[in-house]
Amino acid sequence: MARVCRLDAVLKSYEPIAIALSGGTDSSVLLASARRHGVRAIAISVDTGLAPPGELAAARELADRLGVPHVTIPLDMLDIPAVRENRPDRCYVCKRAMMEAIVAEAGRRGCRTVVDGTHADDQPATRPGMRALHELGIRSPFAECGMGKVDIEALAADLGVAVRPPSACLTTRIPTGEPVTRECLALVGVAEALLAREIPGTIRVRCSGRRAIIEADPAYRRRLERLLGAVKDLGFEDVAIAPGGYEEGGADSWKR
Repeated sequence: MARVCRLDAVLKSYEPIAIALSGGTDSSVLLASARRHGVRAIAISVDTGLAPPGELAAARELADRLGVPHVTIPLDMLDIPAVRENRPDRCYVCKRAMMEAIVAEAGRRGCRTVVDGTHADDQPATRPGMRALHELGIRSPFAECGMGKVDIEALAADLGVAVRPPSACLTTRIPTGEPVTRECLALVGVAEALLAREIPGTIRVRCSGRRAIIEADPAYRRRLERLLGAVKDLGFEDVAIAPGGYEEGGADSWKR
């Protein structure tokens, strides 16, 4: 409770705020919390073309339900060489471009501070994009209040916000150094959406060329095996199941 009270105070100290709204659980809970406590806020999303299907729609729906002004900025990330070529610094470059666009839009709309859903459990070693947040002066109220994933999910239940499975940019499905193509992103997005209708939890379809490795909860392996044909029919030449299920590390799946 003390952390939640502090969150209220932190948000109010930054108002008027612009919330970087991805459609995932963390930023959605931040938006709902700001709305509950009467914080002057708008929500800004960036349509990068790299997000899993449904995320942007979820962001719009939540903002509409809460009655919070919502702005969507189109930004084609594949126009940026470091992203298109899938360089090692891709995540940082992408995050920087997104946040620069949000900061500029927030300034045009009279917001004093941009805030995001980064929390106390997020680690810079596994989230290189966090460096861009510090460089641009983005504030992360959850992290500042010492709130981690468990705290956010508890707050989500109190606020009536759906807890969505962990998500990530679709480029994380492609090995570093292998060019990112619209065709591959589309294949991955459709495949993950197909599997998510049948299998709960976090699902990743790692893609290299037209080969795919599926990461999902091993408890559902038999169900997943029955779906391999449907996934292959989407346009993959070969589809395999990662024995250990989902693991952080993105394209490093191909090294395991």
